[in-house]
Amino acid sequence: MLLRALLLFGAVAPVMAHPVTLPARAVSYQPETHAWAQVESIAPLVLRSTVPARVSSVHVTPGQVVAAGEPLVSFGGPQLDGELAAARARLRAAQGELTAARNTAGSAARTYPLVTNRQALGSAQSALAAAQSRLVAAQAALATLRAQKTVSSPLAAVVSEVSVASGADLSAGAPVVTLLPRGQLWLRAEYFDAAPIPSTITAHFTPTGGAATQTVHLVAELPARAADGARILDFAAISPAAWQAGDTGDLVMSGPPRAAVAVPASALILDAGKWYVLTDTSGKLARQPVVPGPAQGTDVVITTGLRPGVPVVVREAYLLYHRNFAAQYTPPD
Repeated sequence: MLLRALLLFGAVAPVMAHPVTLPARAVSYQPETHAWAQVESIAPLVLRSTVPARVSSVHVTPGQVVAAGEPLVSFGGPQLDGELAAARARLRAAQGELTAARNTAGSAARTYPLVTNRQALGSAQSALAAAQSRLVAAQAALATLRAQKTVSSPLAAVVSEVSVASGADLSAGAPVVTLLPRGQLWLRAEYFDAAPIPSTITAHFTPTGGAATQTVHLVAELPARAADGARILDFAAISPAAWQAGDTGDLVMSGPPRAAVAVPASALILDAGKWYVLTDTSGKLARQPVVPGPAQGTDVVITTGLRPGVPVVVREAYLLYHRNFAAQYTPPD
């Protein structure tokens, strides 16, 4: 009976001589953040500077009617101009890296398999994907800075007060223009993350009652905090919304693109509340702590802990992980 049990166990869970691996893929993803939000009656809206800057021109006067997207105040100054120049330089560098990576990947593809082996081809393709992700991130960073050069009206409104004049140096968060919105309702969200929020961010609001999800855009962040310490963000609907004051729901904000890697879901191992993958370097297995993010089809994005191109075990990773641990375990005296 014992022999039969051992034979059955061997048939069910054979030991793999060579673990099945795949290289981690370089990808770009948009992180999502959830926040509680409530529909409220619109009050006077104070627009503020998001970065330290100098006022280069004021385009409106009190009492003026403005449309959504209309420029109100333009910014410049040494600090903002310097940050823009640095962002443009990073974009040019990312474009150069992408061109070089494309040339390398193209050369590897043309010479495979006569001159280039599979490992070199995979490495070149991973480097190309990583360069593409860095370019996307550099483009997003430059677009965010460019958007900060101008304060525009987020919705149709009447200018109530202009708090700045040309040539004034402002700190981040200084009041610029006060508007009286020409609508009735907006969305107020409470957000606990300390990370900066791009002024161009869009989000999706789903009311608790099951009403249709509505696309909204950021209008302003209030300088005061909520009683629980949360940041207070105001959003407006991009298209007419059938909201009622007091409606609550879930707000999902999508951040700027980030570079990451992706691995099959079967590669992830949960051990004592932490996530790992098994890497295979020159035939030697090693556990690697990782931080998983959202799913992309059958793959999972890894936000930190893994580099593109690193081979990870994708079949029976959990069994190999614990078998490897057991082989290295030394019982206490």
